[in-house]
Amino acid sequence: MNFFKRKFYRFYVDFLKGSNNDVKYLKAQYYLKNERKLDIDDPKEFTEKIQWLKLFYYTEAYKDFADKYEVRKYVKDKVGEGVLNEIYGVYEHPEEIELNDLPESFVLKCTHASGTNIVVKKKSRLDWRKAKKQLNKWLADNYYKKSRERIYKDIQPRILAEKYLSGLADGSIIDYKFYCFNGRPEYVLVKVEENGTDKKCYYTMDWEKVWPEENITKSFLVTDIPKPSNFDEMRDVAVKLSQGFIFVRVDLYSVSGKTLFGEMTFFPTGGIKRLAVERLNKEMGDMIKLPAR
Repeated sequence: MNFFKRKFYRFYVDFLKGSNNDVKYLKAQYYLKNERKLDIDDPKEFTEKIQWLKLFYYTEAYKDFADKYEVRKYVKDKVGEGVLNEIYGVYEHPEEIELNDLPESFVLKCTHASGTNIVVKKKSRLDWRKAKKQLNKWLADNYYKKSRERIYKDIQPRILAEKYLSGLADGSIIDYKFYCFNGRPEYVLVKVEENGTDKKCYYTMDWEKVWPEENITKSFLVTDIPKPSNFDEMRDVAVKLSQGFIFVRVDLYSVSGKTLFGEMTFFPTGGIKRLAVERLNKEMGDMIKLPAR
C-alpha cells in the first residue's frame, strides 16, 4: 500500500470510529492492516470468522467470560480454584488502592479491557501519580470502541490487583495461549520476552513448532521452548474451559510446574491482523464452524 492510500485509510478509519456502522469500520480497519478486503458475507479465513463471531455471535451476553474478575467464578466452577492466581483486591477507582497493603511486587490490570496492565516489580520505584493517571484514563474508555468487540461493551470498569508471577531467571514469564475450537485445543501460541522484546510462535499439541513458510519476522520466537512438565494438565484445563464455545483462546501459565489461569480471549488481536504463519489463516478458519446468522 503506497503512502497516500495508507494515509487515506487511516483518515477513513478515524472518521468511521465515531460512527455506529460496525461493519464499515471493521472492513476499513481490516484493509488498513492487511491490504485485503474483509469478507463478512462468506468468511473463510480465521480472522474473517473471528470478525463474524464478533459482530453476530459473541455479544454483550458473554461479558462475564471477558471480565477478568467475573470469569474467575466460571473457572472455579469448571476446574477448581487451584488454577486461579492470588488477588489482593478489586477496586472501582485508583484512589481506593492502599499501596501499603500491597506487596513489593504485584500487577494492576483493568477488568474491562485487554492490554491495560501495570506490572510493578518494585513498589519502591513506582511512580504512583503517573500510574493513577494511566488507570483513570483506561477506566474512562469503553474497550468496545477500539475494534467493536461487543463482549466488552457492558463490562463494569474495575481494577484488579494480582500476585506478580515469574517463571524465568530474568523475572519474566512464558504465556501459553491455547487456541480452542469447540472444546478442542489445536495449537498453543507461546509468548516470551527476549531482550525486552515480545517473541512468539505456535506449537502443535504434539509440541512441534510451526515455522513460517516465508521470511521469519522479528517477533518470531526462534528459540526452542521446552515442553512444560505440566503440559497435559494445561491442555485438560483448556479443554474444560473451552467446552461449548465455537472458538476461544485460553491463556495459561506454568509456574514451577503449577498451572495458573490467565484469561479467556475470544478475538485474538481483535481479529484485525491476519496470522503471521500463512497456512494457519486457512487451516484455523476451517476449524471454526459458524452457526446460521
